[in-house]
Amino acid sequence: MRKLFGKEREIEKHSKEHAELVYECFNKLEELMVHFYRNEFDLIDERVREISEIEHKADVLRRKMEMEFYHGAFLPFDREDRIMLAEVVDSVADIIEAAAYGISLSKIRFPEEFEEDFSQLIDTISDAVYVLKECIELLDVDLGAAISKAHEVEEKEDIVDKIERRILKKLYESYRKEEIGILKLMELKDTVQKLGHIADRAENASDRALIIVAKRRG
Repeated sequence: MRKLFGKEREIEKHSKEHAELVYECFNKLEELMVHFYRNEFDLIDERVREISEIEHKADVLRRKMEMEFYHGAFLPFDREDRIMLAEVVDSVADIIEAAAYGISLSKIRFPEEFEEDFSQLIDTISDAVYVLKECIELLDVDLGAAISKAHEVEEKEDIVDKIERRILKKLYESYRKEEIGILKLMELKDTVQKLGHIADRAENASDRALIIVAKRRG
């Protein structure tokens, strides 16, 4: 592995911390979902506040990295990809916050027959975000392992897509059977799609990591 200068080492440290904060955001969303299943609206609001605080910390760290890039960290060809990676990883935290806030605003009572489906969706998205964190941690340690992790994120995102479509189908079937009303259908549909976007953005970040690896290898 090449020798690293002080600025590069600092950014790589911040990049890992940034990914950790994004994963921490998702952990709070997992806690929020349990409250959602139990219709514990006050606790949902508490988790939203915590997610917002962590997302803000991630934003601050991203901006700090951008200033370090501005002051000359990394060569120009690598700098652009690093900035784009930081931005797309940060967007994962953004959509986590948006999903949490949407649930908080809706205040709908969760239909218990969907808990298993939503839990499976959340577990798979959690896997995707965690593997993305691992991918970023490996970028400056083991390029081959980073590639494997990036591909694993893509596989997780494919599974999320399948679960998302299954839940949406089940929601519409419940609506047609008049088991849920139109408001609950639309709110739950919006929640499912926002949750799915988390995995989409994790995959986008893994794609950016693959570009960094390819340039390093080239």
